[in-house]
Amino acid sequence: SLFVWKILSALCLVAGVYLFGLAPLLLGNSISRSQVSLLSACSGGMLLGTTFIHLFPEVSEQANQFRCQVGITSAYPVGELLICAGLIAVMIIEQFVTEYEHVLHGGGGRASHHHHHHHHLQEDEEEEGVSLMARDGKGGESHHHDHVSHFTPSQGGWSAYILVMALSIHSVLEGIAIGVSGSMEELVTLFISIIVHEVCLAFTLGLKLFTEGHTTRQFVISLSFFVISCPVGVIAGALVIKYLAATTLTKTVFILKALATGTFVQVTFFEILAPEFAERHANQLHKMAAVILGFLIISLTMYLLHDIPTVDFCQL
Repeated sequence: SLFVWKILSALCLVAGVYLFGLAPLLLGNSISRSQVSLLSACSGGMLLGTTFIHLFPEVSEQANQFRCQVGITSAYPVGELLICAGLIAVMIIEQFVTEYEHVLHGGGGRASHHHHHHHHLQEDEEEEGVSLMARDGKGGESHHHDHVSHFTPSQGGWSAYILVMALSIHSVLEGIAIGVSGSMEELVTLFISIIVHEVCLAFTLGLKLFTEGHTTRQFVISLSFFVISCPVGVIAGALVIKYLAATTLTKTVFILKALATGTFVQVTFFEILAPEFAERHANQLHKMAAVILGFLIISLTMYLLHDIPTVDFCQL
């Protein structure tokens, strides 16, 4: 039955997404800091494409349907308002976390200075050709673990978890799309487009967790949370469609998608692209090329795998 195929598609998503998400961790010992930086810039380009080529148009398209369902007659940009609300909410949460850690440890500034100093040590290792994972040797592992477990007040400590939250919400919504599909043809089309997209995002998340130096346990738990979110959406979509009114479902999906888009904007610009290009090195042009490559990967994926309608704009 169609329901069984939906469950099988969810299991395939788990396997494929997990494999790509673990790739940065499995390749960690053989990859240099400069290579990680290029991959990070490429992942930033992927998120850039996901945000503006995939999510923004969907939110804009669903906004009119949302207005109709809730009885809004004004042309006020509701979708853009919710996107900004998601962006601002994440920034507020980060500031509260930073202030909390400052009070908790009674020396936030010193901890921040330590993180800054630790970052420059990583750059020195790059110049010497030392791999990124070399610093996690036996002698420095307890120090590294203490740094992560106490969540030193820096953007690096929390940005990966914000990305997990944003990607998971987005993944659940994509899973719901599979779950509510009404035919085998629609199911196959959605599955192909979503799994290609999900494995790219899984690699981006895995790279973010890796570059922030989270422990293997934290890495696996965070990745697992993201991996199961899409199958949860598939199952929820298949079940909820029987018990929840269609209008309630579409309204909920629209609000969550718009808020998640705001978190994508925050992570893309504030947590990935800005830190990468703030470091003035000779390979800045290489990073820019990596960003463009990541953006093109998502853009071409959207073009090739999505049924984009043709419109005679002269008649509008």
